[in-house]
Amino acid sequence: MRKRVVMRSKLLYSVLPILVFSVACGGGNKSFDHAGYSVGDDDISIFTRACQQYFRGSLSNSKETFNSIIYRFPDSQLNSDAQLAVRKIEYELTGISEIPVENNSGISVDFPSVAVVGIPTVVSTVSQLEILILTTGTPPLTIEDAGAPDVTLVLYPAGLEEQAYIVSDSLSSWLSSHSSVPVQPGGDIISSVAPGHSGIVIVIGTDATVDGSMLNSHSIDP
Repeated sequence: MRKRVVMRSKLLYSVLPILVFSVACGGGNKSFDHAGYSVGDDDISIFTRACQQYFRGSLSNSKETFNSIIYRFPDSQLNSDAQLAVRKIEYELTGISEIPVENNSGISVDFPSVAVVGIPTVVSTVSQLEILILTTGTPPLTIEDAGAPDVTLVLYPAGLEEQAYIVSDSLSSWLSSHSSVPVQPGGDIISSVAPGHSGIVIVIGTDATVDGSMLNSHSIDP
């Protein structure tokens, strides 16, 4: 039986609205319009309004309001929280984070939505990779599947071949046991190992070992 592995990224993104938005939503702004939205043009007022929009289900409007903090108040203490909120909303709306990362040539690219799949014996490796992937701004879906292939490779659906090679390059830099990770079309395999997932699938084999220096650089204990 396939089961989802409950790991840090799923927990982080489930509690993010509470941890991040409570900074402003419970706070000191006392000016509200007739609809109950915070008014004001300072960063705290705008942040409060953005999280109100989020909790009321206006995700697109909330994203635009958070973005106004990012671009108008680059030095605000709330700027990094606004960026986290935008990542979460993008993922909820599309399943893909639009926060750009750089490939090996220093060119900005969009890191796609990924699922990391492995047999039970590689759960530790999956957990370590999950945190490294999370640093790109895209929370991965992690799946423990006793029937998963025992080989490390990247599977992609139609239209995501270029993104799959970006994932492969990143994965190769994170793993000490691979100079390159094979990439191939996923076809029906993706829907089999990751039901409902429309992005890229990373299959982790028992030969995969995360580079300790990468873990240390992200302050993660191997």
